Amino acid sequence: MLRTVVALLLYTTMGPLWAASCGDAHNPVSDIQGRGGKSPMAGRQVTVEGILTVDVRQPGGFQGFYLQQALAEQDEDPATSEGLFVHTRAREGKPGDRVRVRGEVREYYGLTSLTNVRQVATCASPGLPAPTALQPGQLPEGGHEALEGMLVQTTEPLVITDTWNLARFGELVLAPSLQWTPTQRLEPGPETHALLAQQEQQRLILDDGLRRKYPRPIPYLPDGTSPGNPLRVGDRIAPVAGVMDYRFGNWRLQPLTQPDIYHATPRQMPPTRHREANLRVVSLNLGNLFNGDGQGQGFPTARGARDHASYQQQLARLSRQIQATDPDILAVSELENDGYGDNSALAELARTIGDHWRFIEGGTDQDDDVIRNALLYRSDRVQPTGPATLINDGAFRQWHRPALAQAFRRIDGGAALTVIAVHLKSKGCHNAPAAQQDRRDGQACFAEARESAARALGRWRPDGNGKDHLILLAGDFNAYAREAPLQVLGDTGYTDLIAHFHGLEQGTFRYHGRLGTLDYHLANDALMKRVKASHIWSVNAEEPRLRAYNATTDTDVPEDSPWRASDHNPVMTDLRL
Repeated sequence: MLRTVVALLLYTTMGPLWAASCGDAHNPVSDIQGRGGKSPMAGRQVTVEGILTVDVRQPGGFQGFYLQQALAEQDEDPATSEGLFVHTRAREGKPGDRVRVRGEVREYYGLTSLTNVRQVATCASPGLPAPTALQPGQLPEGGHEALEGMLVQTTEPLVITDTWNLARFGELVLAPSLQWTPTQRLEPGPETHALLAQQEQQRLILDDGLRRKYPRPIPYLPDGTSPGNPLRVGDRIAPVAGVMDYRFGNWRLQPLTQPDIYHATPRQMPPTRHREANLRVVSLNLGNLFNGDGQGQGFPTARGARDHASYQQQLARLSRQIQATDPDILAVSELENDGYGDNSALAELARTIGDHWRFIEGGTDQDDDVIRNALLYRSDRVQPTGPATLINDGAFRQWHRPALAQAFRRIDGGAALTVIAVHLKSKGCHNAPAAQQDRRDGQACFAEARESAARALGRWRPDGNGKDHLILLAGDFNAYAREAPLQVLGDTGYTDLIAHFHGLEQGTFRYHGRLGTLDYHLANDALMKRVKASHIWSVNAEEPRLRAYNATTDTDVPEDSPWRASDHNPVMTDLRL
């Protein structure tokens, strides 16, 4: 009698599955998934049987496992998935087991899953099903949906195109090849959006099966977080098997095992100076160099390092990077706008780079922006000629940091070179008025402001006229190679030196996993015949942000390491004057 009562109670609380046997009638997974989009069985109680493929019930995991219909029970419709996520804390089953589950079908932010699970029963252990071959670049529209929850195997190595969330969420963004910002290669227009959509379709996030932030150890770093283990954009992931998953708005691969990684983009030291050159100009976006009050206090500041220790690391690494490029003249942006005194960020930067370094006092501190441009020079190699000019009228009255122009000559004589340090308005849409809103042509917000500034720079001359002045525009233009500012300056006689020497597929900045040039050296016609070489040093944008001075990680980056000292790559040009 007691056994009968217990059995009845279990049947009542756990549902009819408790009394059912493996192999009894159950719902096909393909019927639950349906053809793309929302499940046609959402809200219904169902019973399923299949192979447990990937288990993510570990601490911090997604609290469930993936189940796939056995091969003999699959339908013949390639548009329907045979896999399903089962959200449960029940511990029964391991990868390779056949399990029987009863629960409620739910759509959770685009992922079809089984939840409110009443029981998980292990039926047998037939092993994992063979994965379906996957070519992310060849999937048709809706192709991911047909593989949701299923084991797949990539058929060729994939390129790492973004490492932004590696330390924070354990993610790497993969694609068949490096992805370029559309306007790096295409003129602004509707075609840029088509390319953007194509790139998104080709992407796949390699995930770590965890829902918590800051996983430790950081995944996909075979040798840990040591400075000598530089996982970089452009490296390759060997073919890998895992489950196709959808979470947080993106398609993901939850791998079966740790994949092999090939370092296809090894670190390189900066290019050596051209043998015929006698002057080198370098520009660098400093990534917000703020030194507090200049005496160890005043943190946190409006931007930049969160405390004095982080600032010291930032300054030391930036200085090491600058020294490695061996400039004679240095144009910088995103520098704290705090005057020219001994405690200013500019003065401290000059002292840290070296004894021979001096800076131009060009009135940039008169602007109310918290950051500014600056020009520095090696006084044992070059000297300023004439006064500096601050370009802060016309198109530069708002939005942009004033451009700073200064003529220099080598100390042993020769022609004068005017360098103009530039930093145009960013693409962010915060506080953008109607005239500066995104025009949906790929240039984002404030495109009109950047174009107007480019026209002003194209017209500017040291004395208002003359074609023989040697002029180099250097800095962060916040525009990619085919956008309006570069076209305008090209029409007024300026040459994009990186594109001239190396083509358009170059990168100084990475945003959302896409590379392109925001930073340029542009030479006017008079200067072109004196240019010997121009280069980008891939020291920052390709490196993961877990190595940044302000990263929220426990990585130990040496103070003399130049890698990822900023988020922009430096540009350098060698000249013969």
